[in-house]
Amino acid sequence: MNNKIEEFIDGITPSNYFITKSMEISKVSNSGTLWYTKKYLVLYDAIFLSKKINTAEGIKEIKNNFENYISTLPESQKEEATAFFFPKHADLRGDFRTYNEFAGIISLDEDLHHYYSTVDKYYFVYLMNTGGQSGVKAYIKEKLYQDDFVVSNLTKIINEYKELYPEENVDVRGTINDYHASLRNERKILFYYGYFHSRSNGAGNENEFASLTPIGELALKSNSKEFAIIWEHQKIKLISQPVTIEFPSITESNRCDYKKFKLNYSPYISILKCLAYNNKIGPRFYDRILARTNNDNIEDVLENYDLFNENIGIIEAYIQGFNLRSEFKNEDFEKEIKKYLLGIRSDLDKDYNDNYLGCVSSSRNNEWIVTDSDKLHKILNIYNQIEKYKIKRYISLFQDCEIELRNKYLSVYSAGTYNMNHRVKMAWDLYNIKKDNVIVLSLIVTDYLMYSNINLENINYITLYEYTKLNFVSVLKSLNLKTKRDIINALKNVAERIKNNSLEDIEYIEDYSIERRYVNRYSEINSDDLLRRIYEVSAENVRPTLERKRDGRIIDLLHTYYLTNCSDENHLIKCECCGETTFIKNNDEPYLEYHHLIPFSIADGPDHYENIFGICAMCHRKMHSIKDCYKDELYDGFDVNNHLHINILERLKNLYTQHILKSYQLEYALSEYIINEKEYNLILA
Repeated sequence: MNNKIEEFIDGITPSNYFITKSMEISKVSNSGTLWYTKKYLVLYDAIFLSKKINTAEGIKEIKNNFENYISTLPESQKEEATAFFFPKHADLRGDFRTYNEFAGIISLDEDLHHYYSTVDKYYFVYLMNTGGQSGVKAYIKEKLYQDDFVVSNLTKIINEYKELYPEENVDVRGTINDYHASLRNERKILFYYGYFHSRSNGAGNENEFASLTPIGELALKSNSKEFAIIWEHQKIKLISQPVTIEFPSITESNRCDYKKFKLNYSPYISILKCLAYNNKIGPRFYDRILARTNNDNIEDVLENYDLFNENIGIIEAYIQGFNLRSEFKNEDFEKEIKKYLLGIRSDLDKDYNDNYLGCVSSSRNNEWIVTDSDKLHKILNIYNQIEKYKIKRYISLFQDCEIELRNKYLSVYSAGTYNMNHRVKMAWDLYNIKKDNVIVLSLIVTDYLMYSNINLENINYITLYEYTKLNFVSVLKSLNLKTKRDIINALKNVAERIKNNSLEDIEYIEDYSIERRYVNRYSEINSDDLLRRIYEVSAENVRPTLERKRDGRIIDLLHTYYLTNCSDENHLIKCECCGETTFIKNNDEPYLEYHHLIPFSIADGPDHYENIFGICAMCHRKMHSIKDCYKDELYDGFDVNNHLHINILERLKNLYTQHILKSYQLEYALSEYIINEKEYNLILA
């Protein structure tokens, strides 16, 4: 046996492959590139998260969102897309059953929470037109679209079916719960891809606290071009397995050496490289070889495609020894690669060959074939540079994830205990749910080159600016790029670095604090009015992540309030952490730095008075750097010394009750030891 094959086989461990869940984003073959995903995201938010579905204003917002998306599609797709987003059975422009009509009248002895949870799920599949392929599910679907359908009739409908087909063994409760299985399955994918967040990354129960993420909010508002580059952005950022993956039960054997467990840091780009090198990927090659590569052996596999392809049988025989069904569920691997290649496929019926990123297609035997080699190489030229930048910037995170997964893997096959490192999990979540400005700008450049069919050397930056300004309004807003000069400079910087093969050298500095010179603009306002303004400005600052920006007013107002109400006879103010007074600056004002409990930059913490403390410089440095075991004392100080006399738990409860706190922000508080598990559950209760 060839040494390269031997080394590859020696590194294979069970359940270590590119796979998220065994489901794909469905219906993409007949609803256009990414249409289904966009519709799913908008309706999921409206029904399960923002709850806007049962208001006239909410329906109008959804309608406008869909129409905006359709308006940016190629002309050849607009008619089909309109029929998809506004189907006859549930046309949100006018002809559809409202949420309340669908819910019907609820029995007094019904559990309201459970009933409305069922209504939510069935209303979602009603608007999405999913489920009901055959048998009792097809019978339910037929009734679902009748004007007299209400959720309370489900049991009656299923019993009718049982009378018609007594030979079938139909469980009523099981059928009710299983009809909307596609909702659960696809939700897990979008949690994995970073559009939603919860502590368990989508695998928890229906009562789990979940939120739309920053990348999800951006995708929610995006047009078709923006949605396409956001999808590419998320795929590029993925690693082969997230720290939240659940490994199947593995029988202990000498083939389960946890030390050999490794990740591929760029699975999507590995797939594209394989296609570019060989113009195809066979189904067994992906399943048995490519999906099992890691950062140490991927180049060997790519450079020796023919050698590995010839030895698939030997590799397959080794894998069979694991005796795990998941290793040979071919349909799972087929669905996984479909998710990765959704966005650059050239063979989707409703796209009418208008997808200018389209360069690969699937054949009948599930082989992937390159349909435009020049286009793929142009895309990959930029993606390779993005990969270098990504790995250089985030390598320590990826290494932490690999160590964490290795420990989890060990616990599964050795039947040991496993305690997740919440700090690593939180770091992964924040990486996964937030945009990377360099990657986003690189993808805008890629989109422009593919649309215009030109090379990097021929870019006209004025034309690129005009294209970007026309097609990427929401993305530019999220990047805080407003002026023509700023937009051109940002795009030019990225494009020139790609030309010079130096994208990885871009430096990025996180902003951890807001140390600034405070201007006492509110010295003439009395205490009551100051508090009122603090409440008002805090409320104004509660806005979608896409529209967030630092608001110096809230700091100035708090500073003035503290100066007026909390200073001593020497105009000194106590630190809200240690309780010691600070010092007087040259402008005769007391010195304080203002610390966001949930950080503004790292975790999108709100510029809200209940999220901000005025502290001394030493305590501020401690908050960002001190060893975890000493943090309790600092947070105890916040509870005792804060000038508004609202402790941390009450502040977080208030922010949660007002729907200001996102799921990842509350989990951040847990991972940073701001609260403990008991307090976390108290807030949710």
